Amino acid sequence: MSAPLWSEQKEGRFFTRIDVTTMLNGATLSVPLHVVTGAQAGPTFGIVTNTHGDEFLPTVAIREFLGALATAQLRGRLVVVPVANPMATAGFGRLTPEQHGRTDLHEVYPGNARGNTTQMIAAAITENVLHHVDALIDFHSGGSGGRLQARVDYNTSTPEDLKTRNLALARAFGAPFVHENEFAGAAAHYLNGRGIPAVNPEVGGSYLGPETTRYYTRAMIEGLKGIMGHLGMIEAVAKPRRQLQFDQKARREIRPKHSGYLVSYYEKAEELGQLIKGGTKLGEVVDIYSYKVLEELVAPFDGFLFFSRYSGVVGGGTQAFALAEAARSTWLD
Repeated sequence: MSAPLWSEQKEGRFFTRIDVTTMLNGATLSVPLHVVTGAQAGPTFGIVTNTHGDEFLPTVAIREFLGALATAQLRGRLVVVPVANPMATAGFGRLTPEQHGRTDLHEVYPGNARGNTTQMIAAAITENVLHHVDALIDFHSGGSGGRLQARVDYNTSTPEDLKTRNLALARAFGAPFVHENEFAGAAAHYLNGRGIPAVNPEVGGSYLGPETTRYYTRAMIEGLKGIMGHLGMIEAVAKPRRQLQFDQKARREIRPKHSGYLVSYYEKAEELGQLIKGGTKLGEVVDIYSYKVLEELVAPFDGFLFFSRYSGVVGGGTQAFALAEAARSTWLD
């Protein structure tokens, strides 16, 4: 495996584009890459975001974070893919707009250089980034639809020693929730298969308004500082706050059966983490034609709210709320 060009960079900042393929409009599809190298030796930390094209808030926070980062005090190197799927981003959608094959970049790693476009993107990122990092976060946020969330997912299907390292990386981000999850085909899952710690933060969403956007941007920047402190790349920050750990068995998504206008009773980021009693009404779905209430969405058990959606139009089956069952969840101090 040959070393990428950026591995030879000295202290400072470097930007390039990784060519993937030629598109039918005659343009070259490429993936952008930022490299920030510190003055001192240390680990290589990879960040991938905009895997889904409508999840752009993390890369805005990363830009602000990198702009304030002093390379003279940095130990090691940051390697950042700010827009992993440019085609999905251009269409403001989750998936690559192509005709054949699996089109969710989050499900096709390590990719295939002779596969469909989505697989070729994954292969380029794998060859130029994933194979050269010591730790990675695959950074996600809510897309269209006003999602409120702040957690870090980490893979449970790993040996115990790697699971421990994944949990430590997830906790260092400082989100109020850490979620034992499985995400076969994701960049983090692929790296875990190679023994490299990698996790998936899920923070904020798109078009949440200025106050909530600032709230989540600050949380993302503090999360990056926490992970880099944990890795020894910058001075360590404060110990992570108390966090709730839960697995897939504890997770319950509340999805309306009917399409309509969701009236959400939980629309503030600060409301996440609340203990919701079973039977509590979370919201309701109103028919935008007849104006009748089609259904009420109710907490199925005592649980901690870790995902909520703004009021707005939703399709039947859309995730509206999510709870971590209190009886199956654990507080980590």
